[in-house]
Amino acid sequence: MYENGIDSALFRSFLAPGVDRLEFILAWLRSNSVPAQTVELAKRRHIVVRFEALSYDPRFRMKTLIAHYDRADNTPGANDNSAACFMLMHFSRLLASGEFGRRLHNIRIIFTDGEEAAVSGGIAAQGAYALGEGLRKLNMRDDDIYVFDACGRGDTLIVSTSGMEYDADTKLGKKLAALHKRASVIAAEASPHSWIRIPTPFSDNAGLLAAGIASQVITVLPHEEASMVLGASLADVSGKNFRSALELGRRSEQAEKWTDSIPHTWKLMHTIGDNAESLTAEAEPLIWRFLSRLTEKIEPAL
Repeated sequence: MYENGIDSALFRSFLAPGVDRLEFILAWLRSNSVPAQTVELAKRRHIVVRFEALSYDPRFRMKTLIAHYDRADNTPGANDNSAACFMLMHFSRLLASGEFGRRLHNIRIIFTDGEEAAVSGGIAAQGAYALGEGLRKLNMRDDDIYVFDACGRGDTLIVSTSGMEYDADTKLGKKLAALHKRASVIAAEASPHSWIRIPTPFSDNAGLLAAGIASQVITVLPHEEASMVLGASLADVSGKNFRSALELGRRSEQAEKWTDSIPHTWKLMHTIGDNAESLTAEAEPLIWRFLSRLTEKIEPAL
């Protein structure tokens, strides 16, 4: 696919303690001729990649791809969320260079800061909340927004159902359902025998949803772990208890009942075990195929 992926020395340097991750991404993008600029919202600095004018046509749906570059303190953050960052960095290089073979794609890419802030400060503290407010004010609420998180470990592509509990009769609920359907079609085309729809922990989509912006989380899990989550979600008749356990975290009392159903991949997050050695070679091609198919999809703006 490309050199210097998530099995490279360059990737490991991105995981080093104390590295300025914003400057790392910016320097890499600029050295690869990817147009990038920083945008500060609510004291959070985001990196926005927007390609040449020929890449966009307002008659078709805009696709915004998001990955948070911040990580939990004192952790390598390999899967949460360095892997997704590297994948989108390399993807942006291919789009900018024309190597992908398609100039019109209607894609912008945003590397966000502050996703982990929601753990201690609530959703309003999450960088994506202010970003969502900004997108809404700029009338970008109709974008197809894909949030890539924990994309480096596993062999099964996950189209998250988190957020789908919104009332389907509301405007936001209808947008979520439509976006989820489009994402599921892309996943089925990109990885017909290794994708699944299951609930996952919230990511940047939590802040975006709080700001009234529909978004879709894309992630990866080992097949056995994905099947385990599916079984738990089906066993929980209402679905609310298991989803709440995911949102509250594995250390909460409510999560104890479901501890055997929480994937090992997710238990590694926010720990020193979230390192390069925990990643798997099968994950990267899954995301790459999804990104490729997503790029090819040019749908009319309604």
